[in-house]
Amino acid sequence: MDRFIIAPNVSKMLPKMQVVIVTAYNLDNQGSNPAVNDFVQKTASTALSELSAYPNAQSHPRIALYRDTLKTACNLSAKKFPQSNESLCKRLLKDKKPPRPINPVVDFYNSVSIKYAVSAGAFDLAELQKRSVEPLELRLSTPADTFKPLDAKPEEPPGPVAAGEVVYVQAGTVLTRHLAWRQAAEGMVTEGTRDVIFMSEVFSGDEDTATPTRLAASIVEDLVNGLKLFFGVEARATVLGEGMGVRTVEVENAFF
Repeated sequence: MDRFIIAPNVSKMLPKMQVVIVTAYNLDNQGSNPAVNDFVQKTASTALSELSAYPNAQSHPRIALYRDTLKTACNLSAKKFPQSNESLCKRLLKDKKPPRPINPVVDFYNSVSIKYAVSAGAFDLAELQKRSVEPLELRLSTPADTFKPLDAKPEEPPGPVAAGEVVYVQAGTVLTRHLAWRQAAEGMVTEGTRDVIFMSEVFSGDEDTATPTRLAASIVEDLVNGLKLFFGVEARATVLGEGMGVRTVEVENAFF
């Protein structure tokens, strides 16, 4: 896997979407990371204060934009298939505290998601590069694609996916369904993960998307700076989208 591609059928469907891609190598994702923990707590406190100004999470303008955009473009029900940013913000409002810790990388990108009310996630890059030479794609699903949810039993086989969903997929294995609704067991970031590809799907309303929007640039800055400050690694960032005419980015091999 040496490329990430946004397929034309998705970029045309979501022409105002920009996708932030960040790659980082040789991270230490084991144990506790005090710097990440501090970022998590501070981000949650600030976000909770901001979210509390609205009657519910879905009333936040940015979350509402995700809901409306995906409903219009993809006929996607936000009630049935809420995006990860909405789910995280709903949980924050309910619990009044950060999400349950998982591991430093996941806690870090979840906090970036909460901070900006955008969807953000990551895959184990080395695992993807081991399993196939096929690129990581953001495209519409086909009847040949399969999906095994994160909470599936180990012995449970992958199941079919309806055609026409916006999915992250590699070699027919769907990694997330309905953009950022549900994640697969494949490619999951664990404590043993050392090489990571992060992504964030950004909608910025009517802002010009011929260049990275202010929101996309802020997310790049937080991810890149956080990887340096919290994990001590340099990262490479790219912003892709239909408006920029950029739909492909090369990805370095984790086994150099």
